[in-house]
Amino acid sequence: MKLLELELFARFRDRRDVKVLRHKDTNLDLWAMRGTREFVKYQNGQSWDVFGSARFIFSFIAERQKFGKFVGVWEVLSKKPRGKGFRYVTRELPGFKDMEGRLVVHWGKGTRSWAQWLHRAGNKDISEILPPDYVADFPGYYDFVLRHDQLVRMVNNQESNREWYRMLSSVSGVYVILDTVSGRQYIGSAYGARGIWARWSRYAKSPSGGNILLKELLAKHPDRYKKFQFALLRVLEPGITKEAVVDHETMAKRKLGSRAFGLNAN
Repeated sequence: MKLLELELFARFRDRRDVKVLRHKDTNLDLWAMRGTREFVKYQNGQSWDVFGSARFIFSFIAERQKFGKFVGVWEVLSKKPRGKGFRYVTRELPGFKDMEGRLVVHWGKGTRSWAQWLHRAGNKDISEILPPDYVADFPGYYDFVLRHDQLVRMVNNQESNREWYRMLSSVSGVYVILDTVSGRQYIGSAYGARGIWARWSRYAKSPSGGNILLKELLAKHPDRYKKFQFALLRVLEPGITKEAVVDHETMAKRKLGSRAFGLNAN
């Protein structure tokens, strides 16, 4: 199915003033910025006249090598030169929230061409429509960083994220929580029934997870958990003993100095 075959986009089928953008930035978490003024500022400030004479913008964020995940639709109200680039004023159109983060299109061969006229790009093939509250594809144990809000959504919508549940509940391991404001780290471990998934589910329900210094941090800054990131440092077989897992955790604390400079109290 093509993008414009969806009833949601019916009003744009015969237009020649629609551009599609595939944002990609290795230095920024664009999904974390979505819904904030920072994303609008990022999209509306360009080093050249990207929007051109476009009246409408379909925005996507790069997904894997040749795909884009839908962000939203904006109407371009005005533009003006600013320094060496251009600054646009836009208005986000209502009615597209249901597909945000769910609709995935195949961008085609010209992935370097991140801004395209939709009618010249030959429309876009829909790759998939993900389940509601789907967070992301599981990329491998060492190839992800989860924000706290993503973890909460994942835990609260297990069926939509069943691959994460299957993989994280099948292993023990050592993990790190990074406070992205201060750069301080908490290192912990998980073992026993449902492994990493069970332990991280506690953080989804109570951001401190019962840890002393995390409790103290959140007592001073109640919203700081929104800046927490979760990642795995070591994946271990599910049948490993508690003592062996704790030994790996202790070594990670020594290597990263999380007792002296981080958020580990012991």
